[in-house]
Amino acid sequence: MLDRARTAQGEDLPGAVGFPPPDDALWTWVAGAGVDSVELKVLLRPGPGTGTRFTVRHATRVRQRRLYLMDTPDLVLARAGVHVRLRDRGRDRWDVTVRRRGEGPVADLPRPAGARVELDVLPGHAFHSTELREVVDVDRALACRDGRLDTREVLTAAQTALLDEAAPGVATLHAHGPLAVERVTVPRPRCRLPHARHERCRFPGGRVLEEFSARCAPAEAADVARAVTRFLALHDAAPAQEQRTKSAAWLDELLRAAGV
Repeated sequence: MLDRARTAQGEDLPGAVGFPPPDDALWTWVAGAGVDSVELKVLLRPGPGTGTRFTVRHATRVRQRRLYLMDTPDLVLARAGVHVRLRDRGRDRWDVTVRRRGEGPVADLPRPAGARVELDVLPGHAFHSTELREVVDVDRALACRDGRLDTREVLTAAQTALLDEAAPGVATLHAHGPLAVERVTVPRPRCRLPHARHERCRFPGGRVLEEFSARCAPAEAADVARAVTRFLALHDAAPAQEQRTKSAAWLDELLRAAGV
């Protein structure tokens, strides 16, 4: 776990949202961590029209997503850092992801064939994850969501093995959610970042969370952190007081709803 950087001005642009300065040892570690990619994430204070401000004069499509967390009634998997996520991408397109998250050395992660290993860097925090994602037929996805088909029936052998290694003995899973997500890709001419997006998430209880993120190669993370901070400052997008992942915020919402 990283210590939160102090808010700063001038040369320490990343410090304005809490990222370490460019010469911090974190970025050297990130560059050599052995991950496939890095995603820099900043939770924002929710406000009207944030995505529009980010994309003004550049045509872009708002993509609607609905996410379901497949877990036990008391969320044993998510509390152990394992997420089985069923995603409705619209137009009868669905996929399922098994993700294992942690904070220890990346070398200790399982790395099955076809998996993507990514490092999420937030102001004050860093998490790594191993992820396997597969497309699911719409009828099977709906049956899984509605409890008419066991979740394991839509997982590949590799996904099942990753799940069993992380959380052995977990049987029937149920759908929690949905988490409704509006995603806007921020055009590169607008932010000078190749893979930037803004997401507005609405939890089942009505709470709204907004996040700006940018994905990059590990060696580019320090420069991208500066670019992200500069872009957010230019558009008066204030960071949220507490920085955390969407998954962590969603888990808290689900635990409260379940009375766990």
